[in-house]
Amino acid sequence: MSMEPPASKDTAALRAWRDATFYRLLLRASTAERVATLDGLRERGYTDVSQADTALLANLDAGGTTMSALARRTGVTRQAVSKQVALLQQEGYVDREPDPADSRAVLVLRTGKGEQLLRDALDIVAAIEADYRAHLGAERADELKKLLADLLRLSDPGGGLGHD
Repeated sequence: MSMEPPASKDTAALRAWRDATFYRLLLRASTAERVATLDGLRERGYTDVSQADTALLANLDAGGTTMSALARRTGVTRQAVSKQVALLQQEGYVDREPDPADSRAVLVLRTGKGEQLLRDALDIVAAIEADYRAHLGAERADELKKLLADLLRLSDPGGGLGHD
């Protein structure tokens, strides 16, 4: 497929080109996995969890995570994270406590209910990855992960989207 986009008036060609871009392919793959994970969680009884909740919960470290780190990792504002954390706290998935390393910061931690949700989500993701490996074969699946990691070193070299 050509690297050059077609004329903007050629709707079919433009759509085909756009749908074959890395951005679109990665976005669709990511969305499909998030939807499959959320569907799996709903099948396990987590009807009170949204995609936004899973994005935030997936970025919590075992020892807790600050609101600022959660905002950076999820790509939303601190205000949005604060609102999401408040909802998750009401549902019993997280708790907040002062950060012993920084008196101005608050740590968000998983509760027992949040830990169970994490274990269930990890099981679901492992099953999804097993399906990918079965479809692609182990060698191609491993190569795909290596290629994606290489792309991330280019597009997010400091790991700013996910690391502290």
